[in-house]
Amino acid sequence: MKTIIYFLLSICSIIYLAVLSVLNIYGAAVVATWGVWGSILCGIGTYGALAIIFLFAVVNFFGNPIKIVFFVLLILVIIIFIVTSIVPDFFRGIFGIGGAGEEGAKAVISWLNF
Repeated sequence: MKTIIYFLLSICSIIYLAVLSVLNIYGAAVVATWGVWGSILCGIGTYGALAIIFLFAVVNFFGNPIKIVFFVLLILVIIIFIVTSIVPDFFRGIFGIGGAGEEGAKAVISWLNF
């Protein structure tokens, strides 16, 4: 039973950080205009950490090889979240969000020419 809870908490953590990355890239105001899904994403961004921290405190952590895989995925998503927090305009340009397609392409090309 405990392993199932850990598995679900790991997935919830990864989803939460992915939602935070989406909110960093698009901006909370744009995501809020997406209707029901935008409301859900904004709600996850606002209250997701509180729920996950509470559940981690209720259960406990670590062990088993599958948890290690999800821990590595969690670390990767944390890194993506940090990078999208630092330079969201770069990722907006890469994905062509907000009319910044050319700037993103130029940024990628300049980065590759480095």
